[in-house]
Amino acid sequence: MSYQTNCPHRHSMLWLAAMSLCTSTAFAYDATNTNALAKLNQRVLQVPPLLTPNAFPANHTPGPRDQFEKSYDLFIRYTDGSIYNPVTGTADKVRLRAYQQKKDKSWDANTLGAARFQAPTVMMVPGQTVRFKLHNQLPEQVEKLSAHTDQTEIQCAPTELNAPASPGCFNITNLHSHGLWISPSGNSDNVLLSIEPNVSFEYEYNVPVDHPAGTFWYHPHVHGTTAMQVASGMTGALIVKGERYPNPAKNGDLDTLLKKFEPKKGGSSAEVMMLQQVPYACFKNTPGKPYSSYRSAYNEYNTEIGPWTCAEGEVGMVENFQQVEKPESWRASGRYTMINGQVHPKIVMAHNTVHRWRLIDAGFQDTVKLRIKQVSKPEEVEALLSGKKSIEDVCNGSDVWQFEVASDGLTHAKAISKITNYLQPGYRSDILFALPNAGQYCVYDDKASASLNSDQAKNARLLAVIDAGKSVQTSANTGRASDEASQTQFMTQQLLVAANSQPALVREKIKADLKNGLQLNKFVPHKSFTPETIAKLNSQTKEYVTFDIATVSDKTRFMVEGKFNPNLQPSLEYTYKPERIDHTLILGTEQIWTLRSKVGSHPFHIHVNPFQIIGIKWVGKDPEDKTTDFYQQYRNLVGTWKDTLLVAPNYEIEVATRYQRYIGEYVLHCHILEHEDQGMMQNVKVVVPNSKGGASAGAHGGHSGHGGHGAPAKQNEHAGH
Repeated sequence: MSYQTNCPHRHSMLWLAAMSLCTSTAFAYDATNTNALAKLNQRVLQVPPLLTPNAFPANHTPGPRDQFEKSYDLFIRYTDGSIYNPVTGTADKVRLRAYQQKKDKSWDANTLGAARFQAPTVMMVPGQTVRFKLHNQLPEQVEKLSAHTDQTEIQCAPTELNAPASPGCFNITNLHSHGLWISPSGNSDNVLLSIEPNVSFEYEYNVPVDHPAGTFWYHPHVHGTTAMQVASGMTGALIVKGERYPNPAKNGDLDTLLKKFEPKKGGSSAEVMMLQQVPYACFKNTPGKPYSSYRSAYNEYNTEIGPWTCAEGEVGMVENFQQVEKPESWRASGRYTMINGQVHPKIVMAHNTVHRWRLIDAGFQDTVKLRIKQVSKPEEVEALLSGKKSIEDVCNGSDVWQFEVASDGLTHAKAISKITNYLQPGYRSDILFALPNAGQYCVYDDKASASLNSDQAKNARLLAVIDAGKSVQTSANTGRASDEASQTQFMTQQLLVAANSQPALVREKIKADLKNGLQLNKFVPHKSFTPETIAKLNSQTKEYVTFDIATVSDKTRFMVEGKFNPNLQPSLEYTYKPERIDHTLILGTEQIWTLRSKVGSHPFHIHVNPFQIIGIKWVGKDPEDKTTDFYQQYRNLVGTWKDTLLVAPNYEIEVATRYQRYIGEYVLHCHILEHEDQGMMQNVKVVVPNSKGGASAGAHGGHSGHGGHGAPAKQNEHAGH
């Protein structure tokens, strides 16, 4: 997402596009917060709990297929708990929507290290049928209050499509498995369903036997409530475990190569690093208008600058769309990005050992530029935690190089080395790294300090502290060089040792690839598009997506247009319409999509079928600035496979995809979720081909439109072809 350092006017379009970092300068740490290091030791990072499968019925006869049938109960409830607040050095009380297991009722509000707030992790294997019974136990939404209504009830009258719901009216839900390659129809990954309060519904995911192993996640996806529910913390990891070794004819799962590096306790689930942004606020008591006004700070122009505050005894909640609506909402809130449901956790790790992190950016809005850097003076960590010293003062040792082996759950053909990992909302990044020496390390969000206008915003960049044991400087120091070449050499050596467990027929091929720049060719799940195929597809019909933000009918509108046209006038026709099919695609075909953005930067996400990036081109009038964040995060992406990709202004991105196996309707959208909820989304429909390679008219013929039988609806000129 694009940022600027000055504070634009509240209603300017530049403010909407720029995702400003402006935050309050009126902030100071509690002077009593002097025991930050002792509190850090109470916040040891917790592994998210595993979702416990249901037992088979008592009359079930065990069989060899039992391992491929799993059923789960997943409950959505308001839960009372706490989130650590570094400003006060205490835990803020919160009441949030959460995914829970049957036995859970709340999460520990007294233990600073508690992690029950984090949704349970789901483990799957290819070829498995997985059923989730989703129980929506949130309060009902009443359209009109009766004369004898309970005072706790809130009136939730219908609002305009693509407009925010009333405060407190975000309790209708569903379930989306982000990145899974499964059917989008029926009771599978169908985001067009709505599960109302006090309703239970069973989803059934038939995971194909050739599904890639990797890191995925789940979250709600009802249009209009997605941002608020994700911002309330309703996100969980979903891991497809890989056990398939490569052979001369077929590629295998990267998990088989990395098995020796799995944590002894927790295995793959202990590698999950879920990044969340929960903008909880405490609301003023406004009779007749619940959740209409929360405690914050404003400047002389009545522009909110934050941070948000809670008086003693008040409970933080996520109930008003204003908490997620504005581009600077997250920064203004003064809240902290969490890892596995914890703020500023301590991560205990060994040095000189390969570690794998399955990073999941489950934030609703903000970019995270994740960096790991050694602390040169460990005695200064407490000053960092208490806000007395900055990240620049304390985290000034050697960088830890991250070797990204997969993005969005899909293994790269070659590991991408980086010191800064750009994580956009919806991204997943599987990284390998090894801490070169004992000591402490900062895990932080490497945003430019000069662009952050408050001490609190600067301190909020810290994500975690790694404790790799005491660093003892002696003549026999066991540390090693920490430059890029040395870290790459160490990683290569460790992976070569791990490759000894690979089948003999492919072992030398795998080792030769690793020696040649950490290539992972025998573990790539999808066949790449060849230059010949790309040339052929370039001569055929393409699909187009152009993101835009503009004022239409005196309101800011979030739109998806078709082929880029700088002279196209913004219109309500380009906002989401649930009854319209925007892209009709034919099963079994391949196609190129061209992605652009007119205003702002937007993570493009499409359900079901992933895509391969085949081109990223600068199309701005001025020469490309190679020092920008955009240029840096686009480096090395061409050729990689993803399901979510940032589309920045003045860039034209081309991706190629295949419509395989599944027909039905699903969506594409911006994964800045408040943009999606306000109309930056389109419907996609994959249909059966006819005998001439076109779209089949369907079994009953004649009918068209969203969800109907027969020929698909004609595309609107702004979308698709």
